[in-house]
Amino acid sequence: MKVSKYLFATLTATAIMAGCQEETEDNIDETSEEATQESRETERSLSDIETDDESLSAVVEKAVEIESYQAVLDLEAVVDGGAPEMLEADVRFKDGDPPSLHLKSEGEDRTISKDGRTYYNNGTDWIDISDSVGAEQLYHVTYENAVHSFADIKDELESVEEGDQVIYTADGESEEVFRTFEELFAVDFGAIDTSAIHNDVEIVVGKEDALIQSIDYDAEGEDAEGEYELSGDVEFTSFNDVGEIELPEAVQ
Repeated sequence: MKVSKYLFATLTATAIMAGCQEETEDNIDETSEEATQESRETERSLSDIETDDESLSAVVEKAVEIESYQAVLDLEAVVDGGAPEMLEADVRFKDGDPPSLHLKSEGEDRTISKDGRTYYNNGTDWIDISDSVGAEQLYHVTYENAVHSFADIKDELESVEEGDQVIYTADGESEEVFRTFEELFAVDFGAIDTSAIHNDVEIVVGKEDALIQSIDYDAEGEDAEGEYELSGDVEFTSFNDVGEIELPEAVQ
């Protein structure tokens, strides 16, 4: 089974989070260029969402008010029973022009972007990659993108109220649902046939504040050449309560 050169389209972020010391500047430039193109192709605005669905409208209206948040992300993809491709991040994000971002992986500071200046920790030094990549390309699972994904599949979701939450779920085959999360998580399965893929989705929304609290997604499928799996979980917290993001002391 042939898979795209980079399973995670945002491999620049993967390399940065992992602190890969062997990553060369040329590789960073190459992957950041692909991530930049991906970001431009998928860039959307909340104003693009038009709906008469009351609950979706509440989520979109609330999202416009969000200026900062924290997101904890875990991604894993496996093809043909091979070694899993994994991505783990703890991100503090502040909206702006340009936005600011502080990204940790495995408890270590990996990437910091502020005022258009971006640095990543290769395990030894903080490297200036401002000319190669910005915050928009470093982290794709933003809250705004999550709202777009929710809107894209809202009609396929069932809902139930549990305490102060509304739980939206979907369980079954749907290539549309898979494509939605493939885009959200910036994953590229290349030429793999995903027309018969099983999805298991749970999206938790606050009943009172209409904020997406978490997304849990699992998918598995099989084509003529083998099996493949995708798992993505993200939790959003600290809405409009993220402190100042500062550049590393070593570069100030």
